[in-house]
Amino acid sequence: MLALQILIGLLALAAPVALYVGFASRGERRPSSPRSVVATFALGMLACVPAELCERALTGLLGPRKLGVGIDLAALVYAYLVAAPLEEGLKVAAATPAFRLRVGQHRPFDAIAYATAAALGFMTLKSAVFLIGHPFSLLAPARTTLTTITATCLATWWGFALGRDGQGRMGGGWFNGAWVLAAAGNAIAHHVAFARGPASVLATIPILVVASVIAWLALRDVLQRSTEKPKVEPREREQEPKKSRRLALAPPSLRAMREALRRSDRGISFFWIGLGMLVTTGVITAMLVGAVVLGRRFGFEFAAIDRDASNAIAPLLLLASAALLSFLFAGWIVARASAARSVLEPAISALLAIIGTIVLLGLAAPVAVVIALACAPLAFGLACLGAWLGLSDA
Repeated sequence: MLALQILIGLLALAAPVALYVGFASRGERRPSSPRSVVATFALGMLACVPAELCERALTGLLGPRKLGVGIDLAALVYAYLVAAPLEEGLKVAAATPAFRLRVGQHRPFDAIAYATAAALGFMTLKSAVFLIGHPFSLLAPARTTLTTITATCLATWWGFALGRDGQGRMGGGWFNGAWVLAAAGNAIAHHVAFARGPASVLATIPILVVASVIAWLALRDVLQRSTEKPKVEPREREQEPKKSRRLALAPPSLRAMREALRRSDRGISFFWIGLGMLVTTGVITAMLVGAVVLGRRFGFEFAAIDRDASNAIAPLLLLASAALLSFLFAGWIVARASAARSVLEPAISALLAIIGTIVLLGLAAPVAVVIALACAPLAFGLACLGAWLGLSDA
């Protein structure tokens, strides 16, 4: 039994590393200096040591405190304002030597390779410490694997900001914003994976999906910067059918996302933003009610979600799927009804609906706020996708 536990633990630690090596060792994704990437991975593991020592000392000083129903105030403050910024800062410190020493020699993609290698090394040692120091369960390797892959994808964001800066500067608006988002994403992922019950681990999946999609788009963007793109003549562009406005968004890229969210010539309609928020809220309510009715027919016990029992996974998945799909449908409805030529208005409507939902959850069920924050990026992305599908051709 002990040998099986060790084997499962080693597989949980090796799986993210194997995925990274397999992805980053092919074609254009191969770094200019594999040795620098390996050294950065080792520095990331080394950076985990002071983080663990500091966090254990701070945890002993803070101690657990409860606020309201089941809310650990100290855990929330510690996770979002202490642990996450400290860990993300140490990951940046681990990626700095390779980035600084090879300025002028690396490609924009190499900055992403250093960032992800530092995060992967940091999280590998952190996961090993967790698996060794806690009783064995099949859920523990799943937690460490999900959070490791999520943290690696989130590090791509500030690695992309480093790569797109032609002067090799570490800082600026893009970098600071990406760093803050990565730290916040790691805090939410770690909290729902480790500080909540077994059913809450599923809430890390939306964060992982959003982080990996944006990481993939960032990789495409930096790889395309090194290739020359054929320019389209103005006359040829004018002769394209109007319907090509939508087709121009494929294949997806960060530039396509900016174009889709760009303000259209007709201006922003605050009427449709407000109406779209109400429509989105109504669709969410209808979908959740339908999910509850459907779940009752299948015998799901929705009260198990509050107890975080083992049989809460199925009803939680049903409710989460209904809530996320409602943003897709609502985005499409708002875009079609408003004859939108841009994703901007439906996106703002969805964002306001998400903020309103989180505020209401904070008043009614504060425990669910963290899970709602974890699902918010994916919900916003689905709303934008639905709006893009419903864009007017006129």
